[in-house]
Amino acid sequence: MPNLLNPDRISLARKRRGHTRASLSRELGVSSRTAEKYEIDGAPLSCAPKLAAILDFPAPFFGLPGAPEIETDTVNFRAGRNTTRKNRDAAEAAGAFGVEIAHWVGERFILPRLNLPAFTHETPHMAAQLLRDHWGLGVKPLPNLVQLSESKGIHVFGLPSLAMSVDAFSFFHKAQPFIFLARHKTPERARFDLAHELGHLVMHKHSCAESAAQQEQEANQFASAFLLPDSMLAEYMPHNAKVNDILYAKDAFKVSAMALTYTLHKNGRMTDWIYRTTCAELAKRGFQKGEPGGMSTYEMSKVYPQVYASDKSGPVTVERVARELSLPEDDVNVLTFGTKLRVIEGGSTNSRNEAKTVSIRKHLSAVK
Repeated sequence: MPNLLNPDRISLARKRRGHTRASLSRELGVSSRTAEKYEIDGAPLSCAPKLAAILDFPAPFFGLPGAPEIETDTVNFRAGRNTTRKNRDAAEAAGAFGVEIAHWVGERFILPRLNLPAFTHETPHMAAQLLRDHWGLGVKPLPNLVQLSESKGIHVFGLPSLAMSVDAFSFFHKAQPFIFLARHKTPERARFDLAHELGHLVMHKHSCAESAAQQEQEANQFASAFLLPDSMLAEYMPHNAKVNDILYAKDAFKVSAMALTYTLHKNGRMTDWIYRTTCAELAKRGFQKGEPGGMSTYEMSKVYPQVYASDKSGPVTVERVARELSLPEDDVNVLTFGTKLRVIEGGSTNSRNEAKTVSIRKHLSAVK
């Protein structure tokens, strides 16, 4: 209603900040029933300043029409053991904001076309092989997975701290695939998490028969096979590989040493005794809790630096993008991996103004 704030926006902001309806009602000084009504019917316009102050969102955010609807039952969470409902809610809210940023970018630039087949009825190992074949990747170590995914039309975003324990999650929104990644463990782990989410996207889009636990297991198997296909292991790794062989290969494959050792053993390329002694030696060297000498940085986006470095209108800060979308600046920064954004001359100053068309759009080159 025109005289009320948007109830969906209130709910998103509350979840993003980790508030329950009860805790928000206390902060607002209203009853729990009133706070619930705000998220069903909307709140009075006069509530916007107080909501903005409590939830640390720009006041105009609460009056915007619509909000991306993320169907929670279609979200694939790679959640850690300590993940709470609060963490999941914050992740889903960040997902909605990622959709809005993707729309903002899509209004101004022609992104790579979606190239993501579905392998719903295949085994995880076969799905991984088929995706490698479909994308022309052969059996060599994979390149930067964030940039590879972006080049195939998949939107990849970061996650804020409150949602970090989720590790990663993915979903489709209006047929567009999205992946969100945490950056609180090793870069190798984040790379595996991204491969895991790719498994969900190609295998589970139309699948609802399996349990969540089974789908997680299948996505893990897909990720392992995608990063370390059997044929590649046979070509690059000797039987009963020594620790030095594993350390050399894990740098080439950009995977964790423990994960590589586990895969070698599972695929019959390492005896039980060698596997146990290798794991013990790797643990002694610190590989059970980290990745000493591993990837020096997380894999970063190519889309955002390329999009915003190619136009002629001069730099536009994260602050401007946040202002145009009425989002917190920190969220825009984290979601886009800390990238400073640039936009084209003549772009719409309000991404929700459907009547105003964008006359200039840039092409992005794909990762080879």
